[in-house]
Amino acid sequence: MKFVIESETDGRVGFTVLGGDGQVLATGRPCPDKGSALAAIGELMHGLGDACIEDRTEAVTPPPTATSEIGGGDMSAIGRSGIPPV
Repeated sequence: MKFVIESETDGRVGFTVLGGDGQVLATGRPCPDKGSALAAIGELMHGLGDACIEDRTEAVTPPPTATSEIGGGDMSAIGRSGIPPV
């Protein structure tokens, strides 16, 4: 990941965050000068270590597992405590 700073046509300085493959991950608001842009980048770099994920997706219920006449579906809870299912 890298930050790229560029001069805007109006004299302000903007920055873009690129992934390792060169894909744009984020674009920052233009700053009044290069020092302000570097300060914003510094805050982002410092804050990324403390970043968390806020999951706003809806919970999806998995489809029911298929059962057969012998044994049924998931048998991991049948008398095998402590042994992970195979």
